[in-house]
Amino acid sequence: ASTDENENVQNIMLYQSTSGDADVGQSSLTATGGSILANAGDMFYVTNTTCAISLTNVLLTLANDTLLDVAGNSSSRGWGTAGANGGVCTFTVSEQTLSGNILVDAISSLDFTLSNGSVFTGAINPSGAAGTVNVTLDSGCQWVLTGNSYVTSFTGDVSNIVTNGYALYVNGTAITD
Repeated sequence: ASTDENENVQNIMLYQSTSGDADVGQSSLTATGGSILANAGDMFYVTNTTCAISLTNVLLTLANDTLLDVAGNSSSRGWGTAGANGGVCTFTVSEQTLSGNILVDAISSLDFTLSNGSVFTGAINPSGAAGTVNVTLDSGCQWVLTGNSYVTSFTGDVSNIVTNGYALYVNGTAITD
């Protein structure tokens, strides 16, 4: 399959079509309880839109190692202009267990907040810094690193990060060891 086809095989896509079939605005997804099973692609894919994703105590079963991908697209399907069609995502979780990688490309941004005992096991941008990524880890929450992670800002207690031998980099500087 071509890259063009692969970018469109996702579990849940939040995107803005610019083909005239949808109004411009903010998309949102809220889930409380229950479960979401991904059979193919990334669990959540955000492109060419501003969106808010809110999860509370949802069992997630991933199809691959990507929990969230906030990125531009090839624009072949009319989703904005390539190079200027990234995503802007606010991802807020409560009482949530999460695993997998979070990817944010250079033309996208993410505000990720973990609250109420949430635990995230994964890496953010393990291949290196890109985009704007702000992470807030509330008291009583935990981040278990599965790879080096690169973010723009981190708010929270670094002692709530389990490094597993990896590092969290904030603006290029390791704040964990």
